[in-house]
Amino acid sequence: MKLKFFVCGAIAMAAVAVAAAKDDNPESSHVKITLVDGTEVDGYLRNDLKTGLKNMFSKTGTIRQYINVGKERKGGETTRYSSKDVKEYRFLEATEAWPDGAVFVSEYISTPRMFKPNNCSRGFAQELDRTDCGKILRWTVTVQEGGQQVRIRYVPAIGVKFNGAKCAFPILVEGKHSAALLLNYLKKQAPELKKLIETTFYKGKDAKARRKELAENPSIMLDLYAEYLQTHEPLNDPDENKDRKGIDDEDEDDADGSEETAAS
Repeated sequence: MKLKFFVCGAIAMAAVAVAAAKDDNPESSHVKITLVDGTEVDGYLRNDLKTGLKNMFSKTGTIRQYINVGKERKGGETTRYSSKDVKEYRFLEATEAWPDGAVFVSEYISTPRMFKPNNCSRGFAQELDRTDCGKILRWTVTVQEGGQQVRIRYVPAIGVKFNGAKCAFPILVEGKHSAALLLNYLKKQAPELKKLIETTFYKGKDAKARRKELAENPSIMLDLYAEYLQTHEPLNDPDENKDRKGIDDEDEDDADGSEETAAS
């Protein structure tokens, strides 16, 4: 099973590298990185084997925890940054979907394990929306299919990071509703918010219509949290910002979280 997972990961990462190599737009990988200390770094995302392997063999499996950046699109030295050192990075090339450039933020993201459904790890996720109440994020997860012939697919997850919550939890996986992890987390942290979400999307008379609305516009989950905050205190999980690591020490072989790498 583990071997199949790694093989699938290698194939997926190879596909990304090939796609990048075929891109004729020299500015498509141009980014501005904001580090945790406020420093801004201008450069180009670069593919290199070690960064790819560090991402593939990280405990998250699918969430990128490292990026490799060079001052030039090709040639020269590059620097590897871990998600614990980066606040966000923004693509400088505007697109129709993202006129201000797509943004990827460093956040704790739900990475459930056996007997640890609320486990979280820090990594990069695309920011789809941001309000005073939190963020809507997109990242990648795996789903397993089949019986004896298990097939693992990489699919998109869209989740919510409420301000004050320990991490982002999925609400949609491959377009299908999947809020079990979020509701399990809120059971102790904010039972009234859990009840409000359940009543709105799963138990109320208009639940079916609201679920359809949520699938079309995930940001209404932030609107619901704003409604909750009118009569309740905000979430205040002490684990939200306990550190900037999110990556176990045994996984991090860089002394300061970044390192110079050979040109790619």
